[in-house]
Amino acid sequence: MRQLHKLPLSLCGVFLLLWSMVLPAAAAKAGTAPAPNMSIVYGIVAALSLLLFIGYCALIRQKNLWMLLVFLSVFVVNLGYFSLAISRTLGEALLANRLAYLGSVFLPLCMLMVILHACHLPRPKWMLTLLVCVSIAMFLIAASPGYLTCYYQEVTLVFVNGMALLEKVYGPLHPLYLVYLLSYLGLMAVAILLSYKKQKSVSCKHAILLLLVVFLNMAIWAVEQMIYWEFELLSVSYIASELLLLILYSMMQDYEALMEEEHATPTQGFSQRRIEAILTGWPPAAELTAREKDVLRALLADKPRKDIAADLYISEHTVKKHTSNIFSKLEVSSREELFSRADSETPQ
Repeated sequence: MRQLHKLPLSLCGVFLLLWSMVLPAAAAKAGTAPAPNMSIVYGIVAALSLLLFIGYCALIRQKNLWMLLVFLSVFVVNLGYFSLAISRTLGEALLANRLAYLGSVFLPLCMLMVILHACHLPRPKWMLTLLVCVSIAMFLIAASPGYLTCYYQEVTLVFVNGMALLEKVYGPLHPLYLVYLLSYLGLMAVAILLSYKKQKSVSCKHAILLLLVVFLNMAIWAVEQMIYWEFELLSVSYIASELLLLILYSMMQDYEALMEEEHATPTQGFSQRRIEAILTGWPPAAELTAREKDVLRALLADKPRKDIAADLYISEHTVKKHTSNIFSKLEVSSREELFSRADSETPQ
């Protein structure tokens, strides 16, 4: 999670991309400029979402499974939009539409799981099974056009400025998708507010920002239902949302680590002799770099981060980065767990 300070630049790029699409489209609609080929833009957005997915896999050391699935879902959605835009037959367009729904149906589930994990809220064993079953049912309903008329009563393929579009007459089950999205929106909002109320790692600022992320996609989806627009703005808003969610997730982890450090109960730490015995007798410690071993010595002596930085002539941020790497390699999540494992897994 320590490479996240680079992501705001990517986020700015996303909004610049959105702006570059909105202006030509608006000008074309007003008759002052030729209409752009939006299928090219869909291709760019799909490529960008793929690069972000690959970047998360490659750059983030401590990955969260549900965050990984958020990135994957956004790529699947945008791949579906792009495939629909370049479709040449109704059958191809319906397959692409199903692909887009596959990502958009499971994206709220993944976002909810990320928020629950970030907020340290308990998740009953039956909850995930129930939500997955509901999501599968919603996807099957949304994927039914071409076979049944319950979601779309009628659907035809048209071409506008070289791009394929589906013209739909909605069926009786189409409102279920709105209910589905609103239900997830409510669950996310309740989770954030409950975590803030119980003071489980969510500050007021983080809670507000998380809620804004949740409302962003819902607001754009609602606008698109009321105003005809050739381009699916959700394809870009999903990318912006995943980046915001990732940045906030990292910020909340940092906030939690700071709170734990401020309220940690001081311990005596190990003696220098015991520390050296741990470093030589604990197999996982052999995988650490020389600098990480220096930081580990200080951690085992239970020195505060500020003192470690001063002793090693590095910044506190660098100490924090080394500590994260050490915890990952030693498969621990806190100093308390580090002390316990180091003491129990090495000879006295």
